[in-house]
Amino acid sequence: MIDDLGAAPSGLLVTAVHVGGGIRLVVAGEVDVISAGQFREYLAGALDLRPAWLTIDFGGVTFLDSTGLSALVYAHLRAGDEGITLAVADPQPQVRRILDVTGMLTVLTEDG
Repeated sequence: MIDDLGAAPSGLLVTAVHVGGGIRLVVAGEVDVISAGQFREYLAGALDLRPAWLTIDFGGVTFLDSTGLSALVYAHLRAGDEGITLAVADPQPQVRRILDVTGMLTVLTEDG
């Protein structure tokens, strides 16, 4: 099952793909101060469904700032509290660098 969650004001596009007992959020665009609030709401909505796992596919994300990183940390902590496995997949080089410099690459990705 695929849910198109729509575009945030900045053009961030998030689509949820339900696979078995988990959810893959496919994200495209920039996760920044303009879109981070909406992104956090998408993450919270996915976690509210209590999936066994949540993968955030960042293959289409071209920019990530500290507010977007904060949304990821929120989701990581909440998922951990609720026993949900959370991972970020396919971060592009510029996003991967932000995750690496902040120490979140090894926390949020399987290949960190």
